[in-house]
Order: sequence, then structure tokens, then C-alpha cells
Amino acid sequence: MERKGHLPGGVISEITNLHSRRCYVVSTAPEIGQDYWSTALMPVVERRALFGLVKRLVPDVLHPIAGWTRNCKDDAYQAHAEVRHVAVTLSEDKWFDHFPRPMPTDGLSKGAKDRLLELLGDDADIA
Repeated sequence: MERKGHLPGGVISEITNLHSRRCYVVSTAPEIGQDYWSTALMPVVERRALFGLVKRLVPDVLHPIAGWTRNCKDDAYQAHAEVRHVAVTLSEDKWFDHFPRPMPTDGLSKGAKDRLLELLGDDADIA
């Protein structure tokens, strides 16, 4: 099932792997205040509330399986479709052989490079 994301232009796909029957969420959205897009694949976990009486399935946003960065909306949507296809049709042990590249082929945008340097430290060597 696909639905619009919370950010303008974002998209969320709730999927089930055909082999393991596990549920996952593929989310694509623009980074707030930046010039790039991010796609993430997250497992769906069960959360309990009210002493375990209420159960709810939610994406585990603190433990994403993998992430992808793209410089424009069209490339981000294409990566989203590829990730969704791989996660649905292949077993989990074959995913990383078939996923798209995590970074765009034409290199990262300025905002993405700045954010990566901020996370890794200024002495990191990124091309």
C-alpha cells in the first residue's frame, strides 16, 4: 500500500516480503531545508500501550535497515521503486546484492556533502 508522506512530495510504501511474510516500510522524502532526498527501508515492529492491552504496528525509525540519497525528486522516486521491488520479491539474504547504489552516480549535492561531513567529522574524506 502506498500513501503520501508527511512532507510535500514524500511517499511511504507499506510492503510485505513474499518469502518471509515480514512487514517493512519504504519512505522517501526531501530533507528539510536541504537540496537532496532520502529513502529509508525500515522494519515494522509491534508497540504496546496501556499495559499491553493495545498493540500497534509501527515502523522502527530508530533502526533503519538501509538508506539511499538522491539529488532530485525523480531519482528519489526511482530509487524508492527499486527498493520496494527488491524488498517485496527477494528474500532478505539477497537484498544487498540487488539494491540500488546508496549514493547518486553523479555525486552528492552540496547540502548532502555538508551534512555527511557534519556527521562524520571535518577530517573525513568524501569524494
